[in-house]
Amino acid sequence: MSTAQQETTRTSAGTYTPSPGAAPLTRMIAAQAALETKMLLRNGEQLLLTVVIPTLLLVLFSSVDIVDTGEGEAVDFLAPGILALAVMSTAFTGQAIATGFERRYGVLKRLAASPLPRWALMTAKTLSVLVTEVLQVVLLTVIALALGWSPHGNPLAVLLLLVLGTAAFSGLGLLMAG
Repeated sequence: MSTAQQETTRTSAGTYTPSPGAAPLTRMIAAQAALETKMLLRNGEQLLLTVVIPTLLLVLFSSVDIVDTGEGEAVDFLAPGILALAVMSTAFTGQAIATGFERRYGVLKRLAASPLPRWALMTAKTLSVLVTEVLQVVLLTVIALALGWSPHGNPLAVLLLLVLGTAAFSGLGLLMAG
């Protein structure tokens, strides 16, 4: 019976009876990803790794001539590397820290008893990292452009590499936490 039919059945009978069963899988993944994202953005350690450190590195090394960046603006050399650092820190270290805390506090045991399959939990965690990385990339790109960055290359290739890097480092982070 579809959701619309269930709603019709409930209202025509005049009573609101519960409809037992799990929610659709896409709704479970979206809800878990939203929860994971909120928890990630509320954690001070995570914010330090995802926002503060990459931003400080970009601003500091672009402003001060400490590192030999070759010809041209230092920010043109540093911005792609800092973006890669942000992906690695969020996907790898962020996942490992968050999952380690979840294991310590028994959250993983409780999630194992829920109707959410394990692969869907991993998908939701990776989607949460992707959402966080979108926010990071926007922030770091705006800062780099303000510092005089003139990006080169194919944006679609950059997007593909960010997604592949996220999947790879997120998997490694989950492996380390497990």
